[in-house]
Amino acid sequence: MENLYQYDILVCVLLIGGLVYYIIKLQNKIATIEASKELLVKEVYFNAVTNLPNKKNIQYVFNEQIGRTLRHNKTFTVLAIKINNYEQVKKTSVESANKFMYEASNIIIQSTRDEDLTAHIEEDTFIVLFNEYLEGDLYKIVIDRLKKNFYQNTPQDIKVSYDVSMGISTYPVDGTDSEILLEKAINEAMSKQF
Repeated sequence: MENLYQYDILVCVLLIGGLVYYIIKLQNKIATIEASKELLVKEVYFNAVTNLPNKKNIQYVFNEQIGRTLRHNKTFTVLAIKINNYEQVKKTSVESANKFMYEASNIIIQSTRDEDLTAHIEEDTFIVLFNEYLEGDLYKIVIDRLKKNFYQNTPQDIKVSYDVSMGISTYPVDGTDSEILLEKAINEAMSKQF
């Protein structure tokens, strides 16, 4: 009889141990899946070099901005910043080009306001989506600050000064959807509006 109790206790201990082992393995698997999911979302919606939102991500923000603008009967401005000598730096090395763009993203973030969104939408192009409260010519203050900061900051280990051009588009004057506004701002940057 005593052997039967010991056998039952041994079986219970083994079952509990197996269950604990299974739960730990399951938790590890869930954590791995969650980490993979977060990494996938980051890769899909954020630029790998600068960790800024990419073109897919900014589409959602544009739609929200358009909705807010309609509700408040306001406008908003989109600024495209093209790094004209990105390809030149990339020819020296991809690592240098990545550092060059990372530093450019830092300059842009430091030169813009917290409430504005900066995105890295193409290899050589950034977008700043100004909120609807930055109207009129007030964006020129930011453009002047950007020009000054790009002029004064050259990545030390690359030793190539930034060649930057900028262009703007305004909702609803230049377009009523994100694609048109982005295209207009980028075209203006390519033609060196600023």
